[in-house]
Amino acid sequence: PPSPTSRFPVTPAVLRSIFTSSRTPHEERSISRVAFFRFAGFLLSCVCISFAAARGRGMRGSAGLLGV
Repeated sequence: PPSPTSRFPVTPAVLRSIFTSSRTPHEERSISRVAFFRFAGFLLSCVCISFAAARGRGMRGSAGLLGV
């Protein structure tokens, strides 16, 4: 039996290359675009929730949130 230290490390880059090789370039571009917009939407919602919470604490709280 092979020793546990000689196994091939499974990194995110390796997994990505395996899944990428099974898709066409058009499918990969489409999936990447969807993932980007979902991530951008997530970040935007985090910012909106933070500002809404800061508004509830008053303007001095939001100035502290922005580091001003």
